[in-house]
Formats: sequence, C-alpha cells, structure tokens
Amino acid sequence: MRSFEESRLIACPARKMYDVVLDIDAYAEFLPWVAESRVLTQQDGELTAELVADLAGVHHSFQTVDRYVPGKLVEIRLLEGPFRFLESVWTFDEQGENQCKVHFSIEFEFRSMMMDMIASPVFASACKSMVHAFEKRAVTMLSR
Repeated sequence: MRSFEESRLIACPARKMYDVVLDIDAYAEFLPWVAESRVLTQQDGELTAELVADLAGVHHSFQTVDRYVPGKLVEIRLLEGPFRFLESVWTFDEQGENQCKVHFSIEFEFRSMMMDMIASPVFASACKSMVHAFEKRAVTMLSR
C-alpha cells in the first residue's frame, strides 16, 4: 500500500480551502490527472462522487463516499473502482484571519498487481502535487 501526507500553512481562510476541496464538479479544471468529476448524491454531511482519473493516458473511473464537517474536515473512502483500498483525509485549521493549516493524507492500493505497477507511480505523483494544486485554486478564487 502506498501513502502520502502533507501539512502546510496556506494564505487563505480555512473555509475557502474547504470549499475548494468540496467543489468536486470543478476538479477537471485544475487537477491535471482528473478527466471528469461529479457529485452523484449529497445529503447532510455526506456525498458520493465519481472521478475519472487519467493515469498515463488510460482513464479509470472510481466512486467515493465523502463525509465532511463544514470548514473543518473531509474524509474520503472508496465505494468502487480500480482500487483495492483508497482513503483520504483533509483537515483545515484556522490560523488567523486569512491563513490556515491544511493537512492532507492518502493511502491507496490498486486491485491488480499489474495496475499497481503501472498506475501507482503516476497516482502517487498526482497525490504529491495535490495540496499545491488546491492551494493555487483557492488563491485564484480569492482574487476573483
């Protein structure tokens, strides 16, 4: 199983970072490895989403269930897709008026050994750029 985590101080409010992470329908606009994304269902504190990942030119669709606490936390778990296991957590802690500490962690493993060998390095690289991509999007949204 592969894992990655990152914490960083970001120059935007926690609520704005949270909003960008929960804006799943917009992922294809700013995450280069996401070909499509959409929210399937949403109810109090939980949603299901479908993402189509472009991993080395091959598209892989997967669905997640995301539980959230507005402005504070997003927990993502696999429902179905090419992964055997996928869990991710985002936390957002306000650090003053226009600053927050963001923590992102992810663990994943693909179902097939062949897929794991081919796609894991590409997905791992995408995970390592995740916080930066969301930060860049949040800062862009703040300036609008």
